Parts: sequence; structure tokens; C-alpha cells
Amino acid sequence: MTSLDGALAVCRLAHYAALVFVFGTAVFVRGLAAPGLAAPIGFALRVPVRLGLLLAAATTWLWLPLEAGEIGGGWGGATDPGTLSAVLFDTGFGQAWLCRAVLAVALPMLAIAWPRRMGAAALAAGLLLASPALTGHAAMQDGAAGLLHRLNHAVHLLAGGFWLGALVPFVLCLPMLRDPALRCDVVQALRRFSTAGHVAVAAVLASGVGNVVLVLGRWPTDWSSPYQALLAAKIAAVLAMTALAVANRYVFVPRIGRSHGTAVLAIRNGAVAEIVLGAGVLALVAVFGLLDPA
Repeated sequence: MTSLDGALAVCRLAHYAALVFVFGTAVFVRGLAAPGLAAPIGFALRVPVRLGLLLAAATTWLWLPLEAGEIGGGWGGATDPGTLSAVLFDTGFGQAWLCRAVLAVALPMLAIAWPRRMGAAALAAGLLLASPALTGHAAMQDGAAGLLHRLNHAVHLLAGGFWLGALVPFVLCLPMLRDPALRCDVVQALRRFSTAGHVAVAAVLASGVGNVVLVLGRWPTDWSSPYQALLAAKIAAVLAMTALAVANRYVFVPRIGRSHGTAVLAIRNGAVAEIVLGAGVLALVAVFGLLDPA
């Protein structure tokens, strides 16, 4: 991997991580938490969410010159006006990037407005998070198969983004169970997250299988292929995250009434482990998304 490849992978990782965090947090706070709980969580996370929105905007704009450098064969292409123009107007990536750049203009304003504009932040982050489905491996096919692949990949990105990103406010909520003024709202939000989480995990697994079938046509068993090896590692990490989520919901949550402190600590540790694994998944995706699936 060249230095340009590494820079593009880091840009992709930072972009995905920022959007996943903002999208999951905004959906949790705006859609799952009652107003009495949404206000303190939104305020507590105001600095990281604002930084996430600014990082998402910066990496959106940085992605174009890095992609131009990849296509142009080196760092010179990243600043060459002819290469930049060709990538911008003559490629599918460039056309999709124009739409993403327009959305990115709103992100600094949403950062200033957080937490007053949580819904708008969720919408903008969600659209940007789903937009890679318009390019890359998801755009390899034309016609009905291509449309199916793009839709499937968009579902995968949004479901995974909600699952991973919402774990941050989920963890933040757990200590609030001891606050009598917030306990009812916290229990309600956690129940709603459990229901939404079931849907998100199922969607991630189903769409993930769909992506593998649509890209490779078989399971990634060729260990000599860097793409397939990294994809297999991603699948293993997602399955581990799923196991942790299942253990939290069906092993530790029922124990809260009998052993509150121990159960809540186990749930928190499991959720933190999911976040760590999810960060690893994002790093893998940032790298193997640049590789040839063959």
C-alpha cells in the first residue's frame, strides 16, 4: 500500500467513523429518548457530535483530491486541475461526490445548531452515510442487479451505522438508571433501543450476506486475496458483535432486577466491547473497499 493509499484509507475511516457516531447518536437521542432524557444526553455529547460533524465535512471535501490522486497515479493528480476536473465530471464517483459535497456544506451549520437540530443532523448524516452505495463495489453492476446492489448496500450502511453509533448514548444512559428523576425515561429508551437494535442487527446480517453474494458470488474463502481475507475478518468481527448484543439482551438485562450493579456493569462492558469491535470493522472496510474483490 502506497502513502496515497494509506491517506485515502485513513480519510475513509475518519469519514465513516464520524458519520456513524453522529447518525447513531442523533437517531437514539431524537427518535428513542423522551424529551426529558434527550436534553441531558444531547448536551453531554455536544462537543463530540459537533467535532464529528466537522470531521465528516472535512473528510468529504478531502476525499475528492485523494481519489483524483489514486486515479492519476500519484500525489500529483491530487492537485492537478485536469485530473480533478476529469474525476469530478467524467466519473460516477465525481457525480456522487458533488451531491455529497452539497450536503457537507450544511454540516458545520448543524454542528453549531446541535442539539437544537438533532433531526436534521440525523438526516444529513444518514444521507452521507448511505451515499457510498452509489459508487465503489456496489456500482459494479448495471440494470436491476445494480439497483438491488446499491439499495442493499445502503441498508447495510444505515443499519450498521445506527447499531454502532447508538451504542455511545446507550452506554451513557446506563448510569442514569440510578437517578429516580430519569429512571423511567431511561428504561423506555433502552426498551426502544432493544427493539430497534433487533431490526438493525437482522438488517446488517441479511444485507451483509447480500453484499457478499452480489460482489463475490460465494463466501470469501480465498485467503490469498487481501480483499477476501479482510472481508472474512469483518464477518468474524460482526458475528462477535452480534454475540455480545445477544448476551446483553437475553442474559444480562433479565438480571438487572436481581443484581442491578453487576448486570449493568456487564451490559456496559459488553457494549464497550461492541464499540471496539465496530471500530475495527470500520477500519477493515476503509481498507478493503479500495481493493479488487478478485
